[in-house]
Amino acid sequence: MSGNSDLQALSDIITSSVDQILSVCKAKGKDFPRLDKPIHPSEFTPEGIRNDPQVSDAIALVVTAAFQLIQTVRSPPVTLVTESLKSVLPTCLGIAERADVAEILRDAGPKVSKGKHVNEIAAHSGIDSRKLARVLRCLATHHYFIEVSPDVFANNLLSSLMDSGKDISEPNFRENKHVGAQRGMAAMAGFGPSVTMKCLAEWPEMLFDPKTTSSDEASGSGWRRAMKTDKDMWDYFATPEGRYNAIRFNATMANANKLHPPQAAVKGFDWASLPKGALVVDVGAGRGHVSLEVARAFPDLQVAVEDRSVVIADAKQYWTDCLPSHVKEGKVHFIECDFLQPQPKLPKTPDVFLLRQIIHDWSDRLCVQLLTHLKAAAGPHTKLLIIDCIVEYACVSETQAALTVDSNASKVPKPLLPNLAGANLHAYQADIVLGSVLNAGERTVDGFKSIYEAAGWKLVEVRKNPASKLWWPTMVCEPA
Repeated sequence: MSGNSDLQALSDIITSSVDQILSVCKAKGKDFPRLDKPIHPSEFTPEGIRNDPQVSDAIALVVTAAFQLIQTVRSPPVTLVTESLKSVLPTCLGIAERADVAEILRDAGPKVSKGKHVNEIAAHSGIDSRKLARVLRCLATHHYFIEVSPDVFANNLLSSLMDSGKDISEPNFRENKHVGAQRGMAAMAGFGPSVTMKCLAEWPEMLFDPKTTSSDEASGSGWRRAMKTDKDMWDYFATPEGRYNAIRFNATMANANKLHPPQAAVKGFDWASLPKGALVVDVGAGRGHVSLEVARAFPDLQVAVEDRSVVIADAKQYWTDCLPSHVKEGKVHFIECDFLQPQPKLPKTPDVFLLRQIIHDWSDRLCVQLLTHLKAAAGPHTKLLIIDCIVEYACVSETQAALTVDSNASKVPKPLLPNLAGANLHAYQADIVLGSVLNAGERTVDGFKSIYEAAGWKLVEVRKNPASKLWWPTMVCEPA
């Protein structure tokens, strides 16, 4: 294709995809959410218009084409300079989160005619108002917050996600801001710049050091240098000095569910095919919020929630609050374990081992160790379900297409990259973040196959979520 043809194709993809979104909105009698309005709770329910499968597919094409169009038409030197300074955005988000700006603006109202002056916003935290104005103006230019009039700001769709939903006048608000269930995603905005950016800054030193460049231990990451500790992240979180970051991390992981449509785990596997009373072992479950959604949809299943002892107490309370019937009927079992060690005694032979966003936290060697222990505890018909990002190649992959149910690669129109580049950046960003923090990372489908086979498992298929072909597909494995 010529350069002119590429531009025309990108324009056509954007136009036709927007038309598809508008068509669904019209058919359902819904208005697409405005950028200048705070987020509506329906965004996180099946009723949210973005969670409609047709809309989700169209959004992926719009974002991919728009991203490629910008990279194509903008001056290359301007692109390089602009993107080399992208760390400015998370830094500003972190400042706004620490200054509790979204909470302060909550009662300023959603209308553009309202807002609060930066002097009033800054008084809460004692930050210099002139410098905070610069930060908020930078964010408003990135479409986080609205500058209603000079130095007067209001929440919008994106900034409202940073509202924790808590009362800033409560005692110890800062210490407890991220404790418990959160309405928004403030923890993500704060944890990134204060922790992950520090690790990212140190990671190049580890990569170019001959002593650590090929390391598969957590000590080969940028974590210890960045956080000035001799402990790895998990051990650090268990210390008094690591408690606040541990709380923010847990809130971040809980809110990660908002990145994909509701009940993604429920739709990622044929749970109805399991026999009544089948045992699902949620490995590294945290509170078990993923398996709880499965249990809600399929109440005849038993669940074993496995995690460290410090987490299990919270898991018991969570299930008691959210699904007390399963607790009362003895259908959920809480098991303290270290999944890098052999599996503890289970109520019965597992029908399913479920691991959501676990594998990406560990190097290949440790993943093989973990999965080998699961294989030893499995029966001949046990399924291994891995829900994690698959880093797709930036080119066509025959292996990936052959294993993926409803493969989307062949449906991506040219000149877009087959991995839906602009709409799928999170997987690649997460891969680098995990490398810098844990010396681990996301994997390609071939990378997953390698560790599965080394641990005695066979990857049978990849099932993409029908409501979102980008986020966290389910890999279905069987004993080899």
